[in-house]
Amino acid sequence: MQKIGRFFNIKFLLSLFVLLGLFTLWVYQGVAQTGIHVDLARDLHYLSEIWVGKIVWLGPMTSANFPTPPIYYYLLFPGLLLSSGNGLSIIFSQTFFALLALTLFAYFQSKNSLISTLFVILTIGLSPWWIRASTLPWNGHMYVAWVFLALTSLWFKNPIFISALLFGISIAINPVAILALPVLFYEWLTYEKKIKNLVYVLLGLLLPWTPILIFEIITRGFLIRQWLEQPSAAGIIFSPNMANISPLLNTIGISQVPAVVIWLMAFLIGSKRAKYWLVMASLPLIFLMLFSPLRGYYLLGLICALTFITLISLSSKTIGRILLIIFIFSYIQMISFPPLNLSGRSIPRMNNVVDTFIENNHLDKTKKYAVVSVIDSQNSTPQADDYRFFLRMKGVNALSLDQYNQADILVLFVEVPNFNWQDFEDWHTQQFGSRKLLSSQNIDGIEIIIYGRN
Repeated sequence: MQKIGRFFNIKFLLSLFVLLGLFTLWVYQGVAQTGIHVDLARDLHYLSEIWVGKIVWLGPMTSANFPTPPIYYYLLFPGLLLSSGNGLSIIFSQTFFALLALTLFAYFQSKNSLISTLFVILTIGLSPWWIRASTLPWNGHMYVAWVFLALTSLWFKNPIFISALLFGISIAINPVAILALPVLFYEWLTYEKKIKNLVYVLLGLLLPWTPILIFEIITRGFLIRQWLEQPSAAGIIFSPNMANISPLLNTIGISQVPAVVIWLMAFLIGSKRAKYWLVMASLPLIFLMLFSPLRGYYLLGLICALTFITLISLSSKTIGRILLIIFIFSYIQMISFPPLNLSGRSIPRMNNVVDTFIENNHLDKTKKYAVVSVIDSQNSTPQADDYRFFLRMKGVNALSLDQYNQADILVLFVEVPNFNWQDFEDWHTQQFGSRKLLSSQNIDGIEIIIYGRN
């Protein structure tokens, strides 16, 4: 009994060491490479809306001109809460879900084989596409970890409702996760009580879309009416061409011939169930060959599904494990450790600027503030989503754009050097109304101008 106990302790400690090592790598990469762009500023804004007690009904807008449910924001919120409003929590949340996915897989798979478990999680965790999806916070990346969670739940025969719910969450985060869905319906076909389990599958897939359904009921179909007025196919057009498969291979980082060889090897050495999974997971490739090339992040869920079952199959045989070792060593050689990015539009720098601004001006937190920013010559984000977030995390009542006419103070953050802010005006500042200059200051290269009401 003692020997058995020691063996399981060794399995646990070794798996824990590998998983924590991968997590540390992802966190470092995320902090080092993440700068605040338009999408991240949007995410920070909606997180701050939840922070101040507002209900967020809609998630990020898709390329199809239709929003996703807000589950993406609510999944990020616990990390923000636990960190007391630290903007870096959005990176830790992203990496945490990736860690959760591989940890759940390790828990189930290690009961069969520790070696195959370690080979799979290392091959996944070190692959460039997974590192990118796990470290750069964005709904176009986060959905990948939830696809992996769904695949793990399904492969290890957890209740089909749970697996469908995890797929539903991934699709709610980003609808392109639907490309990984064929394996779910294959598993449903293997069940005896098909009608009953179909209800479970549909319920699991639709449940994460409940906020959208409620919103549509409240607004009498506003989103559908809006989409019918301005429909969008997300840039996808019918264009049959075998070359359309190239973006997928480029994202994985493998050429066509090795990809076919690996697929055939996985098919030949995999179990009967694995063979069916591999065929079902490959069905969306037909779609890719018929339509215009998709953007890289559209393909991550499909890549996740193909990689998942391929690695499961390869890790079951010695020849496959040798191939995985080659992949692992090649991925290790590709890993880089860029210096921590604490300049530019990094979260720490922007947070420090706002902290210094509040402290220098002894900001009256009982007043209402309208916030506008100029971050480049094109004035990309005048609504100042990111600055609103940092101010709200410090207890400042930074209003939403539609409330600017109620503000006591207008704060203008200008990041463009030598910008003529004295004559600057657009519809965002006009929402505030007639104003008078109170003060201006420069903090870490950012000009901050404070206006009061005339």
